Amino acid sequence: MNNQKLINNTYITKKRISSGSFGVVYLGQDINTRNFVAIKVDKENKEESSLQREAEILRRLQHLKHIPKLYWSGREGDTTYLVIQYLGRDLTHYLKNYRKFSLKCVLNIAEQMIIILESLHKYNVIHRDIKPENILVGKEDEENQLFIVDFGISKFYKDENESHISLRDKQPFIGTTRYASINAHKGLSLSRRDDMESLCYMLIYLLKGQLPWQNLQFTSEEDKINQVGQLKMKIDTNELCQGLPIEFARYLDYVKGIPFKSEPNYKYCLSLFRKISNEHNYLSKELIFDWIISQKTDREGQSSSSNLLNSKPSLFKKSKEDLSSCNNLLGSQLNQSIEQDMNSLLKMPDKKRSTLTPEINRKKNRLQSISSNNDTVSDNDFNNSIMIGIQPSILSRLSRISFNSNSKFQNSKSNNSGTANIHQYDHLISISPDSNLENLLNGQKLRSNLSQSFNQILKEDDTTIEFQKMNEGDEGIERKYIELKLRFVRARFKPGLNNNLKK
Repeated sequence: MNNQKLINNTYITKKRISSGSFGVVYLGQDINTRNFVAIKVDKENKEESSLQREAEILRRLQHLKHIPKLYWSGREGDTTYLVIQYLGRDLTHYLKNYRKFSLKCVLNIAEQMIIILESLHKYNVIHRDIKPENILVGKEDEENQLFIVDFGISKFYKDENESHISLRDKQPFIGTTRYASINAHKGLSLSRRDDMESLCYMLIYLLKGQLPWQNLQFTSEEDKINQVGQLKMKIDTNELCQGLPIEFARYLDYVKGIPFKSEPNYKYCLSLFRKISNEHNYLSKELIFDWIISQKTDREGQSSSSNLLNSKPSLFKKSKEDLSSCNNLLGSQLNQSIEQDMNSLLKMPDKKRSTLTPEINRKKNRLQSISSNNDTVSDNDFNNSIMIGIQPSILSRLSRISFNSNSKFQNSKSNNSGTANIHQYDHLISISPDSNLENLLNGQKLRSNLSQSFNQILKEDDTTIEFQKMNEGDEGIERKYIELKLRFVRARFKPGLNNNLKK
């Protein structure tokens, strides 16, 4: 399906989104409404497709809030299609950027997922494959809402007479090894309790960034299932949940003890996580996802930066007096944003540490210079103020920002090769845009060691930030890093640099 294909005379495939054991997912479009859809295609030409079973389950669940809308399903030729609502990214996508989520974010996920599972179970459906890849977020006004997808291996646990399925052993393994319940590893039939147990493993993974059985060595898929199952049975609940609120361990102990045919106490499970929220004084409206906070800050930053720059589109043509006045105004507005942003920035999850590599040097070479005149600004003119340099070709956004005190601030000028002409400092730190900003100035002993200029690489090659430590007397400034209000850039200093700074 490399070329666009018309399905049911209504939907046309646009591009491939993902693939899995069931087949392939394409971004599609309704040729009548022009709305985007997701089109799942079974890659095996078989009479009974998992997509047919998925369509049957989706029809039963269509009225539920957290279920994607089913538009059409059927066969054309030897291929089975399933056309559903086009949603946002899955949780795994965001984990790649964050490595782990904040407690507030995971509590939001936990509460929504328990409600989702209760809804599924109410209509006699067990999912049997709870994992981050199968949890998607909505789009636009549903951006803080989760959707559960991929019912290819889901099952009705009650028949038409409302009789519960029987417990059987020697069943094939069902689910994903990392998150599967202990019963799945034992080869037992799955029921509602197993969805709840898988959810707990997923929540622990999202909050800690890893699970103990991820680094085991396996010789085969069967060996993997056996080894992971043995570790899940062996590990103590408190050890697994070490460093987490005690309610996570209580939740896991509870769901592991639910009898096969019994209904989980969803209210009790919800109460455990809501208790954590209450203890941390989290309001319900504050339980939003980490990436929404980032996107919101990004949007606000773009608006703020645009307003600031449009009000003074030609700073370098002003006199020093005018420029100083303008800088003070901009500095005041930007500092107000710093205080707000640092609260969220410093709570962002840690990125995986790594040492400096030649990649750093490569990123340095990508810096774009800032076109300006050759005037050198004296210390007295701009002491304790913020200097903004604007590249003429991109007047609509900031290109450099600096805290300046005793050292002279000199504007960079493009050389003939187009590479950046940037002052050389003992420690010029390049920070990638997909890492997490960490406050290095929270200790008194570090303040005197941060006289270097830090350089932050953004997504656009021609957009850079430089900032220097201000005087010790500038109250509050030495505790803060500036975040460009045009892009939400998360950055974390690497261990090797921390050591250098302390020398």
